[in-house]
Amino acid sequence: MKLFSTPLISRLAAVLLLLTVLLGVYTLLVEPIIVGYDPKTADHAPVDFAVAAARFTGAPLVIASVCAGAAVRGRSDAGRLEEDLPPDASEALDEVKRELGAERIAVDYRELDSTSAPRALHEAAEAQDAGLLVVGSTNRGAIGRVVPGSTAERLMHGAPCAIAIVPHEWEAGGGLGTIGVAYVDTDEGREALRGAHALARRAGAKLRVLTAVKAGLSAYGATEATTAVEAGKGVTEIEGELRTQAETALRRQTEALRDGVPVEIDAFVEDPADVLIRVSEHLDLLVCGSRGYGPLRAVLLGGVSRRLAADARCPVIVLPRGVEDSLETLMAETPSVAAG
Repeated sequence: MKLFSTPLISRLAAVLLLLTVLLGVYTLLVEPIIVGYDPKTADHAPVDFAVAAARFTGAPLVIASVCAGAAVRGRSDAGRLEEDLPPDASEALDEVKRELGAERIAVDYRELDSTSAPRALHEAAEAQDAGLLVVGSTNRGAIGRVVPGSTAERLMHGAPCAIAIVPHEWEAGGGLGTIGVAYVDTDEGREALRGAHALARRAGAKLRVLTAVKAGLSAYGATEATTAVEAGKGVTEIEGELRTQAETALRRQTEALRDGVPVEIDAFVEDPADVLIRVSEHLDLLVCGSRGYGPLRAVLLGGVSRRLAADARCPVIVLPRGVEDSLETLMAETPSVAAG
């Protein structure tokens, strides 16, 4: 007796073929994570973070190294070649491939010929419609100043997607326990809050919402007595009022986002970069948006983001202005994967 008739087998084959096509289309729709690996420094921290992010989201991973191959060196613009670009990156990528052989994730290794590492990574992120671009942190010179023109710094100008900046000494640990978000009352600040909340919900992590305000001269002007019988306020009182106002604004923004995610809010009256760098020692990840002014899709360099790119103790995800796809989109488009 035949268990399956020929027409039934044909229908099953058609269904399987349809499922295969649909799964293939779905895979193409998932935004990849691209990480820049520098063969010269051999800094594995960005790769380790990108691997963890790919496992967490289920997104495909692209490991890219930029080099100045023979074709690039023969071009008319070779005179503008960056000195730190190696002539070949194949051996470095092969080494990374061997080290990641045991990882059960989809990885594509690419050697990008270009005169500029930031330009090559930017173009790759645009061409692949990346959901996240991962690079190493910026460097400091001999006198402690941030070296200008670093890959991370230049990518923050007009990055086509969210960019993760990973400290050199970062190592994958126990997953995401506490995610911080730097909040400012702008469209970018609210987008950072929503994205960090989506990450915390996915990871089962605590969300720590941080804001810092700087008291201006007008605020401290209240320390002056207004009349002979009415004394001025003390500096501590003024800063306490500013902190209370900031905390109240934070509560209003976070109440609608709770959704089972434990939320802790902290408001500070001091330099925002100082606060975020200090608190980053107690975070597994920090999310921040670009400033609410400046050119479209540009993070204000010389400010908070630039200092975080050099001094944060945890990975920092920066959301440039004008980027259409958010962290919420990256979380929504990828299949549910347990945080590892």
